[in-house]
Amino acid sequence: MSIVCKIETELFMKKWILRLLLLLVLAGGGYFIWKWYFQKSESIDAFKLVPADAVFIVQTDEPVEGWKKFSHSEMWNHLKKFKPLGDIGKMADAVSNTIEDNDLIFSAFGHRNVLISAHVTSATDYDFLYVCDMKEGSKFSTVTDGIISLLKRAGYTYTSGDVSGNTTHLFYDPKDKSTLHLAFVANQLVCSYNSKIFTNSLQQTKEGFFSTDANFGEIASATAQNGLCRIYLNHAYVPNYLGVYMDDISSMKGLFGAMKYTGANAEMNDEILSFNGYTSINDSMSSQLRAMHRSGKSSTDSQSVLSDRTAFMLSMCFQSFAKFYENLKDVMKEDQASWDEFNKTKKKVETLLRFKLEEDLLGWIDDEVTIAQYQQERVIGSKLHTIAAIKALSEDKAIEKLGKLEKRLKLIGKFKTEKYKEHDIHYMEIRGLFRLLFGKLFDKIEKPYYTIIDGYVVFCDDPATLLRTIDDYDADKTLAQNEDFKSFYNGFKNENTLLAYVNLKKYFLNLKGILDPESFKTSYNNRQYIICFPHIGFQMVQDGDNFDTRMHVKFQMPNEYDLEITEGKALNLEELEELDTMSDADAFILEHINGSIKKELYDNGQVKFLAEMKDGTLHGRYIEYWENGTIKIKGKYREGEKNGKWYFYKENGEFDHKEKFKKGDSDAALPEDEPVVEDPI
Repeated sequence: MSIVCKIETELFMKKWILRLLLLLVLAGGGYFIWKWYFQKSESIDAFKLVPADAVFIVQTDEPVEGWKKFSHSEMWNHLKKFKPLGDIGKMADAVSNTIEDNDLIFSAFGHRNVLISAHVTSATDYDFLYVCDMKEGSKFSTVTDGIISLLKRAGYTYTSGDVSGNTTHLFYDPKDKSTLHLAFVANQLVCSYNSKIFTNSLQQTKEGFFSTDANFGEIASATAQNGLCRIYLNHAYVPNYLGVYMDDISSMKGLFGAMKYTGANAEMNDEILSFNGYTSINDSMSSQLRAMHRSGKSSTDSQSVLSDRTAFMLSMCFQSFAKFYENLKDVMKEDQASWDEFNKTKKKVETLLRFKLEEDLLGWIDDEVTIAQYQQERVIGSKLHTIAAIKALSEDKAIEKLGKLEKRLKLIGKFKTEKYKEHDIHYMEIRGLFRLLFGKLFDKIEKPYYTIIDGYVVFCDDPATLLRTIDDYDADKTLAQNEDFKSFYNGFKNENTLLAYVNLKKYFLNLKGILDPESFKTSYNNRQYIICFPHIGFQMVQDGDNFDTRMHVKFQMPNEYDLEITEGKALNLEELEELDTMSDADAFILEHINGSIKKELYDNGQVKFLAEMKDGTLHGRYIEYWENGTIKIKGKYREGEKNGKWYFYKENGEFDHKEKFKKGDSDAALPEDEPVVEDPI
């Protein structure tokens, strides 16, 4: 989302619409001349004209029909109301109206190949190249003369030139100081507003990078040719593109460097924008992704234990973890630095724990490892809690193997176990173990708490998040039981190598933990254009030498309730009111994790009261119960004295009255500033 916050949307979209409109006029005119004066001439493949540093290429054979379908969608009609897109929305509407008012003309233009490629031009900018198949119309001087005359009348200054034997036409716009570069190369019309991109295109007409690259050709031929359009991603240049908007892209170079090309066919219906295609692997790169590609696939089932509060999920699947681990080591051996770092960390952990990693720990892991983040009620600093669900070959096997680790940790005082709702909650104070096993993605899971739920060993860096997982699982509130998620997930294959999922409606507040304050403020002000994407999924499935690749994006118009909920969670950015009640999970954490709760029981075993303590003194929440289990009193202490509002209830659970106390005057209730009108529970 930092990209969305930083991008100069208005300038980019304005030029894009102007250029598209120009292409419609130019290519439409060429078509009719061809219809009247048909002759055969030399032809050239459009991909031959795209320079090698293209970040992505959009290809369509139906540019007009594709635009008409997209411009009529509910998604576009919502997004164009985004303030920076205000003028662009009006211009896009003008283009749509022009096409519809001249449907006969533009329908004739529509059946032709158009490429749009993006190229990084500096550390802070990028621009586009446009290539349109004019067919036989490109050979007639009447077309060129008409273009020159048209743009001169529009106020452009015209000059001509030559690049690699191709006549070039330059049109300077004194209003915005831009220059449109245009040339006909055989049957193709080539144009760009960037002279370097334009020149590079014309200088490579004899060689042609993409038309001769075997890897690209394989992906292009495997990509379906129907749908809204095709999109081809050149992964080698994606980090440079992201660097235009992001300060640090070092962590992304390895990921994108592991892939060569992705080709995907785009489809669109009322709710879902989908991309289906293939991704090729860069065999010269050392990476975790290569190891995964070599290790097969399996089903992702961790959604059966993860809470339906899940806002982000990344699942890695393999034929078996043992196979993946061996492949990962083989890949790391190809890069000496990676191999040395791995062995250094491994030796450190094994020396500390006096055990063998492969023999004593890895024998229980099955074919799926998932990390996730839940929707958080509050975000303090940049702390987002991460949870890992690792599928076990069997619960008995996991208990046996992890038990050996527990014994070693207990000897050095780095382990403890408590019980919560029939689940054993374990805590291991050890750093670096998860990164050693699964890479940098698991850096944040240090000194984890863990338990076993339905065949998964679930780890988390935060005990409250782990207990919430147990509570929601027991209450049948898992992600797998969420009807919206189930419907969306049906669009993916059953087996995965890599599956990523994000719910931006639930993830919205989490953005506070990854964005700077100004960017989060901008995101908050434009939240209706973020939370309108409740489901985004990305899947890669090992398929021969490539990955079968799918990405689906669901659009849902946000309602007033969505905006109010988001507003309620995000407006109080500095502090959120503390909970007045104490859940079972809260009490467990206070008593067993923090060790700072005072508890007294009735003779029947029912809790009489729970109170937070600090340095042996009452400090924090206090809840007292009737013997039948209903709440009797609740309030807060501050340094041993009642403070703030205290609530009193009858034995049948009905609200009785409220009193207000001030530290230093706790023997007497203070007068109420306002009348009690409702039960706060």
